[in-house]
Amino acid sequence: MGEIIFMSENREHWGSTWGFIMAAAGSAIGLGNIWRFPFITGMNGGGAFVLVYLGCMLLIGLPVMLAEFAMGRASQSDPIGAFQYFRKGSDTISKCFAGGGILLAALIAVFSQNYGLASIVALIALAVYRWGFTVVGFFCSLVAMLILSYYAVIGGWTLLYTYEAFAGNLNFSDPAAAGKAFGKMATNGWLCTAGMLTYMFICAFVCFAGVKKGVEFASKVLMPLLFVLVLVLVVRSVTLPGAGKGIEFFLKPDFSKITEKSVLDALGHAFYSLSLGMGILITYGSYLPRNRNILSSAVSIAVFDTLLAMLAGLAIFPAVFAMGGSPSQGPSLIFQVLPITFNAIPGSLGWLWNGFFFILLAIAALTSGISLLECGVATVMQHLKISRQKAVIGLTVVISVFALLSCWSVGDWSNMPVLEKVLNGVLGSVKGNFLDELDYICSCWILPLDGLLIAVFVGWIWGVGKCSQELYRRGGSMPLTLEKGSAFRNKLNMQLPVRVWSLFVRFIAPILTLITFLYAAGLVKF
Repeated sequence: MGEIIFMSENREHWGSTWGFIMAAAGSAIGLGNIWRFPFITGMNGGGAFVLVYLGCMLLIGLPVMLAEFAMGRASQSDPIGAFQYFRKGSDTISKCFAGGGILLAALIAVFSQNYGLASIVALIALAVYRWGFTVVGFFCSLVAMLILSYYAVIGGWTLLYTYEAFAGNLNFSDPAAAGKAFGKMATNGWLCTAGMLTYMFICAFVCFAGVKKGVEFASKVLMPLLFVLVLVLVVRSVTLPGAGKGIEFFLKPDFSKITEKSVLDALGHAFYSLSLGMGILITYGSYLPRNRNILSSAVSIAVFDTLLAMLAGLAIFPAVFAMGGSPSQGPSLIFQVLPITFNAIPGSLGWLWNGFFFILLAIAALTSGISLLECGVATVMQHLKISRQKAVIGLTVVISVFALLSCWSVGDWSNMPVLEKVLNGVLGSVKGNFLDELDYICSCWILPLDGLLIAVFVGWIWGVGKCSQELYRRGGSMPLTLEKGSAFRNKLNMQLPVRVWSLFVRFIAPILTLITFLYAAGLVKF
């Protein structure tokens, strides 16, 4: 089981607690907060959805976040190494989960005829049967790289729109013109490729410099800048004539608009927003020295993530209402509706407000992209035994090549008819482009499965007692013998915070995550 835990002398570590909080918050604060959160809030009725989301963050997101951080620091390893470290004694439970996974795959195939999802579930189940829960670490690292491949395309869009904003080229006056301009950019494969490569180069440049000099330093600079920009936009937005309706929509609860789907959307977004199930938090936790407080740091990260999402809503909804827009525009809200909204602000400074907003969006995309790439770099370095520089270069090239599929399929499938046929065979039917389908597979299929298995692993295999000991431990580099700490663990387990946390990790989080997954699979209807 790895009874004695030693600090890894060769492993890089954060230089300060503030640097760790900024880096982890940068991972959590991404496009999900500024792009996805406002539009799903608008589509789910506003203020009541915000309260449901906050509840999901507190009751589900934070407990799983603590579990991932504890796994990383205890093992001092990447996601795969962390599960390998604690795998002893998990064979029986692994086989039970493998059998349950195969049965679930059969049910999915029979009731929903979703053969693609059934195949993925069956594949993971067989892998768990063969390699145990170590395979969960592999899928955490894999999904991080898959997400980065299409995230880089959207990140490239934010860079392109930042340039267009300050060049005064986003001076749209009607939605049709804004939609046409966005469509022209998104369907230009060469332009999207240029934006994606620029985005990947920036992420690679930061990771190339290492944990302290690269990831931590960049986070310390970018995160305060991000908050300054969003505060500037909030002040401009809430002082517009008619902004009060937008503030009321965003903050005043109307529970009549809350449905079961709204709750599941909030839970799913909490996982996506906090980077749960991607292996990022395990990796970042492994860079934590023993004298850093995991509990206070995790709470700070969750607060920063939630605060940014709330500020983004206050920057967007008052402006949308003040300019006569609709809050339920969906994903087009950012790239098509907001440029028109900011252009309509009195003062002829629409280019400036658009520029500020898309810089904000680009920074959020970069901080998340850096964390996604760093997760893969840590995994490749440890298991292929190569230098950081080689790992960064190799992964950047591989991910960029794979990202070309998203760059060139946004408009239609005319560039990739063979790939469309393959996906039709796997998924049953392709509803969107490759980027949309990959996002759906990662966000709705793999991430919930990873989150479910992480919660089960920590709650039932590693054990909440040993995990809670790691959460509370603030010692130096001396080794910790777990058997001698049994009395301490028993004392910890009697404390109310640990008992509440263990309840959510062992029961509530797995059950709600499973329901979310079954809903996405079409097996649960509301």
